[in-house]
Amino acid sequence: MKNIFQTVNNILFFIITAGVMLASFVLIALFTGFQHETKKFKTMVVTIVLVLLFQFIIIDPIKFIVLSIDSATWPKKHIVNYRTDMTKEKYNHLDYLRTRLKSLKSQLMITIEHRNEKLNERYSHIMKDLRLYGTYFLVLLMVIIVHQDPLLYYNTNAVRTLLSYNTTSSLGLKEIRYMEQVYDFIELTLIKGFNRSRRAQDTGWLQIPQMKRLGVIRLRQLRHIDNIGAYDPRWDYSHNMPEWKKPFIRLHYEDKYWRIYEPWRPLQHTPSLEDGLLLRFNHYGHDMDYPELAGYVALLSAGPHNSLKVLRFLKRYNWMDLRNTSALFIDFTMFNVDSNIFTICTLLVENTNFGLQLTRASVQSTKLLESLDQMSHSKIIVMLLYLIIVIQFCRSLVVKLWYNRGAIKKAWNKVDVVIFILNIILLSLIVLRVWEVAKLLKMLKESTTRDYLNFQRPMRLYQLINIIMGFLVCITTLRLWKVLQFASVFSVFTKTLYMAWPAVASTALIIIIFLMGLGMAVAIINGNHNEYFQKLLKCIIACLCFAFGFSSEVHPKDMFHGGKTLGIVLYLVLVFIIAVVLMNVFAALIFSYFENAEQDRKENKGDSRINFLQFLRVEYAHALALCGCRYLRRKYRPHGRTVRENIAWAMYRQELVRSKSSSIVVEKKPSDEELRFQYRRRIELLLGLSAILTVQVELIERMMLGDKNGNLPGSSGSSDSSDSDIPDMYRKSKTSKV
Repeated sequence: MKNIFQTVNNILFFIITAGVMLASFVLIALFTGFQHETKKFKTMVVTIVLVLLFQFIIIDPIKFIVLSIDSATWPKKHIVNYRTDMTKEKYNHLDYLRTRLKSLKSQLMITIEHRNEKLNERYSHIMKDLRLYGTYFLVLLMVIIVHQDPLLYYNTNAVRTLLSYNTTSSLGLKEIRYMEQVYDFIELTLIKGFNRSRRAQDTGWLQIPQMKRLGVIRLRQLRHIDNIGAYDPRWDYSHNMPEWKKPFIRLHYEDKYWRIYEPWRPLQHTPSLEDGLLLRFNHYGHDMDYPELAGYVALLSAGPHNSLKVLRFLKRYNWMDLRNTSALFIDFTMFNVDSNIFTICTLLVENTNFGLQLTRASVQSTKLLESLDQMSHSKIIVMLLYLIIVIQFCRSLVVKLWYNRGAIKKAWNKVDVVIFILNIILLSLIVLRVWEVAKLLKMLKESTTRDYLNFQRPMRLYQLINIIMGFLVCITTLRLWKVLQFASVFSVFTKTLYMAWPAVASTALIIIIFLMGLGMAVAIINGNHNEYFQKLLKCIIACLCFAFGFSSEVHPKDMFHGGKTLGIVLYLVLVFIIAVVLMNVFAALIFSYFENAEQDRKENKGDSRINFLQFLRVEYAHALALCGCRYLRRKYRPHGRTVRENIAWAMYRQELVRSKSSSIVVEKKPSDEELRFQYRRRIELLLGLSAILTVQVELIERMMLGDKNGNLPGSSGSSDSSDSDIPDMYRKSKTSKV
């Protein structure tokens, strides 16, 4: 039986049959009650995929290990002798000629340029890497697209604005100038703003009713021992009585009644791996940095009545004072059910040496509840595709390093190992975040009116996941750089960087030295008058951005606080020396190396080298033919003339075009080596065409004059092709008659 995929008609028949069957199954599933709920359908699809992955990743390797141990321990004594199947299809001489004709047509495409085995092997590896890393990169970008939500930005911006500025019913955080106003802000904005009715469980926000507060508000202040302006302050961890009185006395009834002594005790936390990795960070304030796991904590209540009592108690006993209070953090979490957005708010009020308060509102929005019923179908499909591509990538890396241990020394294989490690870290962080959110939701279900739910840990995990995904995109882009080396642009750029890195590094170092020196001068002179020049690192970054043209925040007048003359000098150094002279030197240096690398590439370029597209055209010629490219070719049209007349007319037009172009452009005369190369290529082309015509003539002769097997009458071997050239499978079997 002939192969079903040999002719276009059979392929079309197969496609139509498969389409009809698939459409029938879909219609049966839709119109005969074979339906499921959306949540159940998603669960079924994900379960099926996970079971298949478990089968391929875990079960199959275990099965092969058991079979290999069994084969190595108890080898078979008798080797099975395989015999040829006598019932298989018989091939005749016509089949041989057809196969020979296809082979000659394929060989006609393989010219001298395609016989560089090293180049072909290199292009073959590039094609495999391009298929693997290109697919991985595209799926990773799709994961990032479905992972991001534009509502998070608008939610963050809206909440930060409502908390920072005054409204008709609340006090803005930016309006706080003195410490006494902190209590008014907590009362008006955070207590009465989140309790519109008298019910204790009503925690909806007055400004955005869809948002509900989870848990209670936490007030955490850090108290210093030495001066507040010290760069390395010592924080207070001692136990105190109300009004910060000493000595501390432990009373036997303090655990039985309302815990009025907690605001005067330092924060107690259980040392754990999660807290050490996720919460051991500092909050960056205007004056100094403040640790997260330190300070004195006071918790408000869920109802407004008890919260106001706690606030008045703190105010009466001077919980915040101008002497030792360094900073106050106000932490709470809100949840919007309609958009499934958690909003973690951290409000900072810094007590400065000059008596005024500096404030900052840190608002972070995220989606922490991502179960199957809340995920879209596109996101589920993208995540499953990403999981499959990651498994394929890990399999390719493991196979490469398993059979060649020395391959780990190559730089690009080390990059692959880094990508593999980042994917493992990403998967671990996702699982850890789901576990943290589940633990917090369980606590929310069992919490009382005075429990604080700390969503900082899942929020930090969410930020780490975004950082890992950013690094994955960056390092995968670098890995694609190596794959795209077949293109001349990437090759020239890589060679340019290799040649010019000492000069480019020296020029970059000079620019950095100028920026650091100018940044120090601008920070010393104008740091007390401008926010962007307040700190040295921030000043250097502002000067660098201004030098590259980002001048929307920094203006020339910001440098004139030390005098107009000095300001003009600093401005000229920044604009003329750094932005014009050094940057132009940097660009001109790279451009000169580009010209040299391009000239070397043109000089070393040989005619026997094919490009990547030519390699793909020959390598996947059959696939391109199946895709319909054969129908896109130009067909021969006689236009009422014979073949001889059409050839003469085409040669006349070519000669006419050549004569017109030669009068305008002076063509470079080819060298003797190029002429010999072209002559050899034409000779091989003519020989290939001659062989094709010979086979075609013999095939036509046997089809017209021979029988159904292609045997000519009166002669069993009279053909242009010798019998020794025919493979055994195409020869006619000769059996002696008994």
